[in-house]
Amino acid sequence: MDYKFPKDFFFGVSNAAAQVEDGLSDPWLKLAEQDKVSCFKNVAHAKDRLRFWTNPNIEIKLAQELGVDVFRMSFEWSRLVPEKNTWDQESALRYRDILLSLKSKDIKVMATLFHHSVPTWFQDAGGWSKRESVDDFSFYSKKALDAFSDLVDWWITLNEPVPWSYLTYKEGIFPPGIKGSIRSHNQSLKNMAKAHNSFYAFAHQSHPSIKIGLAHHMGWHRGRGIFNKLLAIVTDYLTHWSFIKLIGKNMDFFGINYYGAEWMTLKGPAQYPDLEYSDAGRAVSPLGLEVQLKRIHKRYPDTPIIISENGVGDDEDWVRPAYIHEHLAAIYKCINQGIQVIGYIHWTLSDNFEWSDGYGPKFGLVKVEREKNLKRTPRESFEIYKEICKQKGFTF
Repeated sequence: MDYKFPKDFFFGVSNAAAQVEDGLSDPWLKLAEQDKVSCFKNVAHAKDRLRFWTNPNIEIKLAQELGVDVFRMSFEWSRLVPEKNTWDQESALRYRDILLSLKSKDIKVMATLFHHSVPTWFQDAGGWSKRESVDDFSFYSKKALDAFSDLVDWWITLNEPVPWSYLTYKEGIFPPGIKGSIRSHNQSLKNMAKAHNSFYAFAHQSHPSIKIGLAHHMGWHRGRGIFNKLLAIVTDYLTHWSFIKLIGKNMDFFGINYYGAEWMTLKGPAQYPDLEYSDAGRAVSPLGLEVQLKRIHKRYPDTPIIISENGVGDDEDWVRPAYIHEHLAAIYKCINQGIQVIGYIHWTLSDNFEWSDGYGPKFGLVKVEREKNLKRTPRESFEIYKEICKQKGFTF
């Protein structure tokens, strides 16, 4: 079957500062040095990540070769605001160089302000769980708007706020690595929503045509048996819709990060032998993306939707080619049913640092051999996605 996407539909790739930039002395590095990050200490050039700070052109040239319309990246809050209420102009100029390099290759920019990393001073003061966090983010986001608004096409305030907050303030898996409480988790979500809403109002007042949204994690929660199905329904609401209610309609687009299905049981997430899984442990389910797009459209029928992340951990590249085709086919089906999906951002261009899993999962279209000084080798899926970008579609 032929899948031809609308002319104005865009394709892109994504990364995040704390996953790809070298030269960082951030809470993630501290957590790794405490042996609380898998696949890090014995990995070659672990602290260098992908050297996107000192040598971004390797990734930018790969993106250009791929033929993407959009490059999603993030600004590292700790670089730009190394101390409370202190703006680092030198770092801002460096980010402008990176943005200008992308623009020179006719690639549009989607920029994320908060993507799972915060300054150490912010974390030490209690982070998002404290009310002062709203003012701290306001200082940072307004300065970033002034510095980069002429070069950024889409703004994302927060990436996956719900799972990040839970893994940080409740489970203690993310920095600072200390278990907390549901109360701290809930308070952080309220503060993040306030920060988003404040930036949205301010930015639209000064830049009326600006495009601002979220990148909201929306896995498909499922269950086998009546109790597990009920658990999936409750989990779906708590992790997806309760936070969005705090945002209301303060979105110019709805960004959805979708990776797969998560099967719920009273004992925790389950894996079943009759299902296909990624290396990262998620069940592959293009149908789940279709379901979530329809749910979003039902609640926000007039809001454009962007797939802000979609990808699969697959070192051998056995699953990824079909994964890309099948998820794009699900998107195509939704578009033909009147759902306004305007773009697809693949996670990610090159294998990188995957948070508490370190360098274990391989999500890249490009293989990175760390023991060979970060040598890049495009996988078969790179060529497949390249052809999709070129043709604005595919036959599958």
